[in-house]
Amino acid sequence: MSTLTAADSETGTGGVLVKGSKEKVFSRVSIDTRTVRAGDVFFAIRGPNQDGHRFIAEALSKGAAGIVAERNYEHPDEFPADRVLIKVDDTHDALKKLARWMRNRWHGILVAVTGSMGKTTTREFACNIMRSKFSVYRTPGNYNNLFGLPLALFGLGSEYDLGIFEMGMSAPGEIEEMCRIATPSVGIITNVAPVHLQFFSSLEQIARAKGELAAALPPDGTLIYNADDPLVNNIAADFPGRKVSFGFSDSADVRADNVKILSLDETTFRISWRGISSDAKIALAGVHYVMNALAGAALGASFGITLPRIVQSIGMLENASMRGQVIRFAQGFVVIDDSYNSNPNALVQMIDVLSKVPLFKRRIVIAGEMLELGSSSGALHYECGRIAAARGVDVLVGIQGASSEIVRGFDESGGSGAKGYFFPAAEDALDLIRSEVREGDLVLVKGSRGVRLEKVISDLGRQYEVLK
Repeated sequence: MSTLTAADSETGTGGVLVKGSKEKVFSRVSIDTRTVRAGDVFFAIRGPNQDGHRFIAEALSKGAAGIVAERNYEHPDEFPADRVLIKVDDTHDALKKLARWMRNRWHGILVAVTGSMGKTTTREFACNIMRSKFSVYRTPGNYNNLFGLPLALFGLGSEYDLGIFEMGMSAPGEIEEMCRIATPSVGIITNVAPVHLQFFSSLEQIARAKGELAAALPPDGTLIYNADDPLVNNIAADFPGRKVSFGFSDSADVRADNVKILSLDETTFRISWRGISSDAKIALAGVHYVMNALAGAALGASFGITLPRIVQSIGMLENASMRGQVIRFAQGFVVIDDSYNSNPNALVQMIDVLSKVPLFKRRIVIAGEMLELGSSSGALHYECGRIAAARGVDVLVGIQGASSEIVRGFDESGGSGAKGYFFPAAEDALDLIRSEVREGDLVLVKGSRGVRLEKVISDLGRQYEVLK
């Protein structure tokens, strides 16, 4: 983080320093006392479930050098003389204001990535590619909402000349607000899919929300977009600035064809840009990962990075934990841990991977409920079950709520040897899963974050030997 003083924090938040020295320097910005370290400035955020003001004493005990609190806060004891207290009207608003103030002090290129699926993998491909030419900072972890994005922006320092940030959303206007804070000059839109339908009435509404990124780019900005997604194409058609597209269609500027999934650790394809083609490979299994790589390649190509260097960079990326991570067991079965999140399109993509990877005897899908799908939830889950049966899945385990419809669709469409099971929670399914897996199985674990399917991964790790 660039140097942040109490005076900077007072100016950036629009608050009033009521205790401590303006010269005090903060090492980090925090909103969670579980991760507070000595030297941090702690923002006491009022959230839907907790009020950060209740944890100010804990933050100070852990060495927080400063506190940002709302104007009506009164410290129960004498406030430490060597610490800083800044009072503001609204702590969350103050956090966003300070993040924007810090962002405006940084003069590099900011890239924002949004879309219904693939944001994190696209960010990682883009980061690998852009590092061949720039010093790159990227969003840490999943800091991609109106709490996380401001925290991520504080990581920008003078040593970086390019930053890549994710922008997620669950309501209209959120991406627009994140863009006001981060002021990106380059935007990447990966796709529009049935995600968060609980909060949107249609895919078109989701597309409009994603399109807030394109609308926020400056006239001399660049939009990187998916040429194969009609709704994303509609967004791009209204963008007046420079555009670079990616995809499998002939109309894409950066295009891939001849895609082959050779193993869980290798997908090959041919990539083309401005009449030049090259063979490429990624250390991941799946056509959707190729699409993520193409988004990063389009970004790199737009900045003049050569195709050979792009090909070299995308071949170096490995899967992140819980996002398609391949776990091999000494007992002869393999698990794909994609338990971080799920939606209907993403689940079908991973089922396709299962069906195409060679050399396995059986395919097992452990599918958690896909949350926030609104009134379409039952039908979308049911269709995923039908597709799993059509792709030759041997065993399907549905966990929690509407995943019972995945099992119903699977049972009604599967062959005589296919087996479907439903359990109300992850812990209820552990005994069955342990007894079911065997040598030669390829197992996919995928579900929305709230279903906690990492419990399945942890249990298998305790019961069986993981190969390093």
